[in-house]
Amino acid sequence: MDPELIRKFFDGKCSPEEVHQVLIWINSEEGAKDLQEKFEKFEPTNKQVYINSQSVLDKIHDRIELEENESLSAKENNVRNIPSKKRTKNTLLKRWKLGIAMSFLLTVMASAVWLFSNRRHEELLTLDKENQIEYLTKQTQSGEKLTLKLNDGSIIQLNSNTTIRFPKHFEGNTREVYMEGQAFFDVHRDENKPFIVHSRDLITSVLGTSFAILEDAATQVSQVAVLTGKVKVSMSSESDLEEADDLYLDPMDAASFNGVQGSFERIKVDYDNAFAWKDNVIVFQNATFIEVLKKLEDWYGVNFQLKSSFKAHKDYSGRFDDQTLEEILIGLSFTYDFEYEIKNDTIIIH
Repeated sequence: MDPELIRKFFDGKCSPEEVHQVLIWINSEEGAKDLQEKFEKFEPTNKQVYINSQSVLDKIHDRIELEENESLSAKENNVRNIPSKKRTKNTLLKRWKLGIAMSFLLTVMASAVWLFSNRRHEELLTLDKENQIEYLTKQTQSGEKLTLKLNDGSIIQLNSNTTIRFPKHFEGNTREVYMEGQAFFDVHRDENKPFIVHSRDLITSVLGTSFAILEDAATQVSQVAVLTGKVKVSMSSESDLEEADDLYLDPMDAASFNGVQGSFERIKVDYDNAFAWKDNVIVFQNATFIEVLKKLEDWYGVNFQLKSSFKAHKDYSGRFDDQTLEEILIGLSFTYDFEYEIKNDTIIIH
C-alpha cells in the first residue's frame, strides 16, 4: 500500500475509489499484518498526536457527495433518456454502500484513535512519573482475609469486608495509606518517613510499630489499638471533633471514637478483643445472638435465616480457635437449644 495514499486516507482526502482501495487492503491479511507491525513499532514524539475520526469522516463524506453530485449533473446533462426512477435506485444503492463503508471506516478510525491515544498516555505517564503516585487498591469480601507486604517491608493483614489503598512505591517524606474496615499493621521502622493511616474518622501516625484499626459503620465506632511501640492518633479533618487533642498510645492502649456519643478517648484493651482475629480466632464477649450471627456472616461469607419461632434471650461469650463454621454451629446449638440446616451458603435456624 502506498504510504501517501494511507496519509490521504487519514487526512480525509481520499476519493470514493481510493477509500474502497484502502478498506480492501485493511481487510486483507497482508494489510492487517502490516498495520499491526507499524503500530507495534510506533514511537511517540514530543509532538502531540491527534486523530479526529468524525472530522475525517466528514471530509470523506463531503468529497464523495461532491463527486456524486458532479456525476449526477453530468448524467442529467448528457444522458437525458435515463429514467429518473433508475437513477434514484442507483443513487440509493451507492449511498447504501457508502454507509457500510463509512461504518467500517469509523470502526477503523476509532481503533486508530485508541491506539495512538493509548501510546500517548503511556508516554505521558513515563515523562511525568516523578510527579505522579501510582496507587493500588485491595479489597476483601465477606469470608475473605488477605495479607499484604508493602514495598517498604511493612505487613498488613485485612479482615473481611475491608478496603485499603496504598502507593505502589512510597515517595516523599511520608508513607500514607487509606483504609476502611478492619486491618492489622506491622510497620517497618523508618524514623525519617512516618507511616500514616487515614481511616474514616481517625489519622494514625507511627514510625515503626504494630497496631490494629477497626471501623464499625453500624455502631459508628472507630478504634486504634496498639500491640507494640507507640502510636499517635488524631481526629480527621472531616470529623466534628477535629480540634480534639491528639492521643498518644502505648501497648494495649486504644483510641476510641464514638460517632453517636461524640466522644474521643483512650481506653485499655485485651489481646483477644483487639487482635485475636488476625490469628484466625473468633471471640465473643457478652454479644447478643444477632451480633454473633453478624460476625459469623462476615467471617465465613454466609447468610443466616431465623425462623419466627426461634427466640434468643441471653448474651453469649466464647472463643473459637480456627474452627469450622459447623463446629461453631454445633456449640451454639447446645447453648441456645436450636436446630439448623445448611443450604449452600445459607444457614436456617429454627
